[in-house]
Amino acid sequence: MAALYVSLLLAALCIGTAVPLQCYTCMGYPVNCLTPTDCRSYGLYCQTIVTSDWGFRGVVKFCAPSCTPGNISTGTGTISTFCCRTNLCNVSGATGVKYSYPALGLSLGFLLVLLRSSAL
Repeated sequence: MAALYVSLLLAALCIGTAVPLQCYTCMGYPVNCLTPTDCRSYGLYCQTIVTSDWGFRGVVKFCAPSCTPGNISTGTGTISTFCCRTNLCNVSGATGVKYSYPALGLSLGFLLVLLRSSAL
């Protein structure tokens, strides 16, 4: 019976991978933008690049097949790259941990069922 619960848990956690990642996208906006886009198969990451040079700021957001976060100093400004992998996670240029609360709740529920059935 426990094997069935483990199989159901694994299947439930994999369900979200069939839906394409959604990211906010825009090119060259001076302020934060909130235009959602389905990334399809090519988008594994939501990437945000924030440039700051001579007091001007630009924000570029897009779906990316790969992403390397970091900061580059240009001498007169900076280029900052932020990466994330959950739906609409690039709402701002800030990095941070993103949680899927339904997946966490489902996992906790299955864990409790497993513990209860093994105690019987």
